[in-house]
Amino acid sequence: MPTRSPSQALVRLALLLPLLSLACDSPAPPTTPDLPQVSIIVDAPNSVGKSLKLTVFTSGCDQVQGLELLDSNEPLKQVTHGGPSTVVELGMNEIRYTRGLAARLSLTARVTCADGRTNVSQAQPATFFPVAEVVEPINSSSQVVPDYFVAEGSGANVTFIGCGNDSNGRSWLYEVSKSDPANPRSVRMPIPCDETTYITDRKPTGNGHRWVWTLDKGAFALGPDFTITGTTTERLDNLAVAPDGNAFISIHGANFKLRTPAGEEKWARRVELPGLVFGEPLVRAGETQVLVPLRSDGADSTHIQVGVLKYSDGTLLETYDIESVSPIQSPPVAFDASGTVLYLSVQGTNAASIRACALGSTKPCMPSMTTLLWESDPLQGYMVALVPYANGSRLAAITTNRFWFLDVKNGSSTLGECVNKDQLPLTSNGALVARFAQPGPPGSSAFYMFNSAAGTTEKPNPYPVEIVATDAAEKGELFRYQVPGGSLYGALDDSGELWMRVGSKLVKPLSPAQYRELR
Repeated sequence: MPTRSPSQALVRLALLLPLLSLACDSPAPPTTPDLPQVSIIVDAPNSVGKSLKLTVFTSGCDQVQGLELLDSNEPLKQVTHGGPSTVVELGMNEIRYTRGLAARLSLTARVTCADGRTNVSQAQPATFFPVAEVVEPINSSSQVVPDYFVAEGSGANVTFIGCGNDSNGRSWLYEVSKSDPANPRSVRMPIPCDETTYITDRKPTGNGHRWVWTLDKGAFALGPDFTITGTTTERLDNLAVAPDGNAFISIHGANFKLRTPAGEEKWARRVELPGLVFGEPLVRAGETQVLVPLRSDGADSTHIQVGVLKYSDGTLLETYDIESVSPIQSPPVAFDASGTVLYLSVQGTNAASIRACALGSTKPCMPSMTTLLWESDPLQGYMVALVPYANGSRLAAITTNRFWFLDVKNGSSTLGECVNKDQLPLTSNGALVARFAQPGPPGSSAFYMFNSAAGTTEKPNPYPVEIVATDAAEKGELFRYQVPGGSLYGALDDSGELWMRVGSKLVKPLSPAQYRELR
């Protein structure tokens, strides 16, 4: 048998050892591919419009198999991938309004690669309020309409009238056309424009005139051709427009004048009234009488009366006793459209009741008297305003932050009763308070409240930042929308459509029926 040399044995052993070493090594672990990346940027986190626009950013997929938008982890929309940055537009009908018509969204995006890898973005909050139309300002430093305005005309021919001050402190009146907002008409105002400036409605027989007045500063008439007439710079505290377009002016609660839009002073006199005017006067239909709410402050009580003045010359014809109330109050009052009923708020410690008082008698409006037509149940809160609406069939009773609605239709079986849904008031949000009330068009049960922060010494009349709407008190809240860090305001045009200034934009909301359908 042949034998191997020692050198041959060493060679075979040297070859064997590396092979054994390789056989004992563990295989390298497989590499795990990274997850794809996905994120969202919402163009305007608080958005008002017909759609909500956003961009979805993706990376890490050789090929994207699926891209999906979610709201609060619930699928919202399948998106066609358009590259690393995909622009997405969510239509108003693609958004769920389960948390209010000003939808509060928590948006995420889920991306899935062709190889099955998937990932979900961090949530991005957004608020979306759907509207029918948006008119953008011409640049970032301007706004479409003045802060406060009235609307006239309708459709494509609607225009907006309001005042503002230029950089030199001069006051101007502006008329802005929706169809050409970059070219407003303007006229220099003969009185200052400020937060107390009020523009009246046009009266049916008033030849298209409005009156513009600023508390304690003066007033003027505005013709349908946007010309100023009938100016007075007297320190008026109230102005009421008669059906013929003439202005009944109160100066310091005792001096009264009747002025025509042409500037003619029909009469001026000091009327010896048993108190001071504390509410808006009413010129009765037929222009024969003017009703003036009066208050006389005593040591223990405040006496409420109504003075009746002759429209043609200001003669005091009659004084109606109404009620004596706590001296710390300035109780809200309102007349019905016929001038035969006075609505009076009687404030308690935590609630107020509303009384309907028949006018035409010198008897006081007290529970024991026939002049008291009805008295509501106590309504929680401190009453600040009474506003008849819906062709006078309803009365909005507005406290600092609660909104109550009463049935005041003659012959109704629920006369004077609260018609709020579940007998609960609509409320402003948080510490906001009622600032402006805008009833819906005649015959409508719609009502809009504009709420602001409480006034301060430095800023007594802050801008509204919230709107709360109802299409009918029995149905409760229809929608609410806030503009954090901004402001809003609204008015009805001649067709009863609501228009709003939202920040610098002009917005036409959907109709109440369309909002109800979205809900």
